[in-house]
Parts: sequence; C-alpha cells; structure tokens
Amino acid sequence: MPQVALPSPDPATALLSIIAQGLQRHAEAATAATLGDRSRYIGLSDIGRGLDCLRGTVAGKLPHAQTPGTRPDHVQAATLSRQLTLQRGHCFESLVGQALTAHRLNTLHQLEIDVVHQDTPIKAHLDFVLISDAPGPTVRILECKSTKRLPETLYASYECQVYGQVGLLKAAWNTPAFVFRDTTGTILHAGLTFPELCQAQFGLTLPTNPNQVDLEAWVLCLSMTDAKVFGPYRPHRAMLQLCLKTAGTIWQQLQDCLEGKGDIDSLPTASGCHPLCAFCDWNADCPKFDGPDQPGWEGDLQALVSLKTSRRTLEETIEEKEAAIKAAYAISQVQGGWVHAGAYRCKVAQQTGRRTLDKEKLRLELMSLTGSHDEADQLLARCESQGQPFERLTISPINRKRTATPQRVAASFQTPK
Repeated sequence: MPQVALPSPDPATALLSIIAQGLQRHAEAATAATLGDRSRYIGLSDIGRGLDCLRGTVAGKLPHAQTPGTRPDHVQAATLSRQLTLQRGHCFESLVGQALTAHRLNTLHQLEIDVVHQDTPIKAHLDFVLISDAPGPTVRILECKSTKRLPETLYASYECQVYGQVGLLKAAWNTPAFVFRDTTGTILHAGLTFPELCQAQFGLTLPTNPNQVDLEAWVLCLSMTDAKVFGPYRPHRAMLQLCLKTAGTIWQQLQDCLEGKGDIDSLPTASGCHPLCAFCDWNADCPKFDGPDQPGWEGDLQALVSLKTSRRTLEETIEEKEAAIKAAYAISQVQGGWVHAGAYRCKVAQQTGRRTLDKEKLRLELMSLTGSHDEADQLLARCESQGQPFERLTISPINRKRTATPQRVAASFQTPK
C-alpha cells in the first residue's frame, strides 16, 4: 500500500485536504461510470437547478481548467463539506436499496431514460423503479434526497425533477430509450422499450399502453435521524413540457457559450439571497456579486461567520436537549401536567401548527398551469404586498473562478443523433 506523507507544519489540514480530494475523485469516477459525461446531455437535476439559476447550470457543463493546489483553505473546507453531504446521500441511497432488496421487490436501480427532444439530448436517471404485475400492472418511481433537516414541503426543484421523471417514463414507454446498468456501470440492457426491459430483467409482462398502468412517483427525504415521504406525483403534461422547454434552453445556451456566440455572464442568475449561491462553484466572478474590493473587512466578516456558526451549533445543542427532555416527559406518568425539578418546572403541551403558504410550490403550480416562467412570476407579483424596509447583512463564501475560456471543439463535443 503506498504511503501518503502529510506535509508539515499542519498535518491535520493536509489530512483533511487528502480526504476532500479523495472523495471528489471518487465521486468523479463514480459519476463517469454510472452517469457518463454530463456535459453532453441535460439531466433532470440540471432542469431543476436551471429553473433557479441558468448561469450556474450552464457553467457547470463548460470545460474548466483548475491549477492543483491553488484553492484557498476555506474553499477546500467547503469542498470537504459538500463531498461529505453528497456521499451521505449515496450512502442513504444504498441503504434504501438494501431495504427494497430485503422485500424481494422487482427493483431497477438508476434506470436511465435516453431521449433527444428537438435536438436536445436528455437523460433521466431514476434512483429506484419498482415494478409489479399483480394484482395489476404497477410502476413506482422512488427518488431519494438527503437533507440536513426534513423540509415541511418539497423544494420546487425536486418536484420539477420528479415530475420530469414520471412524465418522461410515460412518454418514452414504447421507445427504445431505456438503459440499465449494474453497480459497476456495465450495461446489462440497452435500446429497449420499458415493457421489453421489464420482460428481460424480471420476466414481467406489462401493457404496451402506459395508460393501463398505475404509474406514480414519490420522493423520500432522509436526514440522519428521520425520513419523510412526498407524493404521489403522476404524469402531468404541462409539467413535462416545462421540463423539456427548460432543457432546451439550457442546451442552447451551452452551445452558444461553447461556440463563442454567447456570454455566460449574461445568463439569468438566482434572484435574491438564494441558498444555492453559497455552494455554487462559479460564484467567484458571478455578475450578481459585482462590487468593490475591501480586503480590510475580511477579519470582521470572518469573525461574524464564526459567531454565526457557533450560534447554529448552540441551537442544535438546544434542540437535542429539548428532544431528550420531551422524550423523558413522554414516558412519565404526568400526561400533560407539570413536572417540578428544583428551581424549575416544565410540561409538554400540543400546539396548533402554523399555516403557511409555500411560495415556491405555488410558483411551480402556476408554471404548470400557464406553461411560462414569466407569467407565473407576474401572477405572483400581482398578489404580493410590500412590507416595511429593513437592512440585512448577507455573507457568502467566494469559491473558484472560471479559469478557462470555453471553445467549441467539433471533434470532441457533438450532439448525439
């Protein structure tokens, strides 16, 4: 086994750097084996992200050069955090697969749907597809999402992705668009219709008419301690058209940038204080953040970020302690009464949940009805009221800059026929 020397004077930082880079290389190898070159097609997760930030989505598919060893420490730390989050998602997905296998269900893991719509190559990768022919033909799509905290409602980008999955499965049902690989990425079946694939893999006979099949999609969100299910999502023509239209926009903008006909910095970015911006690899030179340099402010900003991180840690500790006390109260004999403990007393009582309006979900519904991003946003704008102005300080980490100018190379980047 080769020895890895940890350079001084900070071997701990070097070790974390090795882990971060190793996880990233492993992720890249796994992606290449199972998903292929993602710059050559539009995935359904790209479509969900593209609805939030077109610039970031296109930038992630452009060729970029990066000089090894030049990433600042805070960017390296962000890389490690992201890779741990991504790998946690893969671990959860593996556990779900084991659970389904234990029930001896007919399950396709990472089923690929490969289509070309109006010259736009699109590939959907479905985490799990469960198939049964008894008591009637039934197909269930299960998309797994790893989250730090379980959301109250599903994110709009996730819903768009799963609508695209179930819609594309139905639309491509009788076309030779389905590919199935084993865990190493080796192709087991390719160029089959969905009924043909189910017959070849499981010996199941499904109707050639997808309208005769009970077809639904579900999203399983998992945290470190809990899980939550969202659904069902059924084929929706307007939502599928929205996905296909967005895929076409992303692909066209990508081609324009590769051919030098377009400028990536002119593409729409996420609006407002969007949480994606802090994790975007391409935020260093994003025009959304254009402004003067004030290097003397870095110390104060770094101190504030550290304090906020400590506050989040304290809030998590408080939540854990509250959960422990609630659990102890639940098994006590008090049942809604007070418990006295020295100088303190406590009780646990049920409270009515707050009613809220999920703006992103409403926006997604409006887009499905109108088929237009702009019309949906205009409808929302007409129903909004303006509150009192206030000041908000936003601090966002600067990641890496694009260090290569994309050039079109016909021999190495061609649209699939």
